[in-house]
Amino acid sequence: MPLTDRKQAKEGGFAQVRGALQKFKGRVVKAEFGQWGGKLVDDDGEPVPPREYLEIETVDVEVLEVTEELSMDVTEWKFRENCSDFKGSFWVERFLESADKFKLLIPDDLMGKVITFEKVTLEAFDKTGAPNPKYNSINYVIVAVEGGGVVTGKPKVVAKAKVAAAPVEVAEPETEEGEESTDPMEMALDLAVGKTETQFRTAIAIDPRFTGSPLVQMAKAGIVTQAFINDGTLQLVKVGNKEVYAKVE
Repeated sequence: MPLTDRKQAKEGGFAQVRGALQKFKGRVVKAEFGQWGGKLVDDDGEPVPPREYLEIETVDVEVLEVTEELSMDVTEWKFRENCSDFKGSFWVERFLESADKFKLLIPDDLMGKVITFEKVTLEAFDKTGAPNPKYNSINYVIVAVEGGGVVTGKPKVVAKAKVAAAPVEVAEPETEEGEESTDPMEMALDLAVGKTETQFRTAIAIDPRFTGSPLVQMAKAGIVTQAFINDGTLQLVKVGNKEVYAKVE
C-alpha cells in the first residue's frame, strides 16, 4: 500500500546510511584535523573561534551492524568527530578513550590501519542530574584494530534504540618517580618529546594540567614548539616517515 502519512517517510541515500550504520570495518586512508563555522564576533562583540573536527575516511568498508537494511551499498565511508578541550565531551570521554585502549596517537596512528568503528551514545544530564536526551552525543568510536581480512555474510541487524554506554572515568596521567615540575613551559616541553606537531597539539589540549591555560591556544597556533626550537631546547628529528620532537642535549 502506498505511503499516505508523510511522518512515515523514510530517509534515503547518505542520510539513511548515516542513521542506520552502527558498526563497520574499513582501512583508514585519511585522518586530518579541520575547522568549521565560527563568527567574527558574538552578540557581545567578542571574537568566536571556529570549531575543530577530525575527519576520518575509510575504504574497503565491511558493514557489520545496521538498524535497518541500507538504501545503498557502502564501500567507502567518512565521518567527522567534533573536537573539544573539555572533560565530559564525546571527544574526550568516548573517542580519545577508545584510542587510548589501542595505544593510538591521534591522528597519525590511524592511517593505513584496518579499524572497526562502532556508534555509541554519551548521555547528557541537566543540573539536577536527570537525563537530558536532547543533548546526547552520538558518534563512532574505535572498537578493534587489525591487519585486514574480509567479513562475509549479511550484516547483523540491531535494535534502533540502543542502551547508552556507562559513564567513563578518565584516569589521571601517571607521573614518574620524584617530584614533577609545576612550571607550565617545562611540562609542555616534556609533553612534546617524542610527538609530532599534531600529536603534541592534541595531547596538550586534553591534558588536565593545562585546563584553562593560555598555552593550549598558543600550542594550537604552533607558538609553543617554535619557542622551544628558537631557544635551542627542542629539535625535529626523523623517525621512520615522521618528524617528532626531541630534546637538544
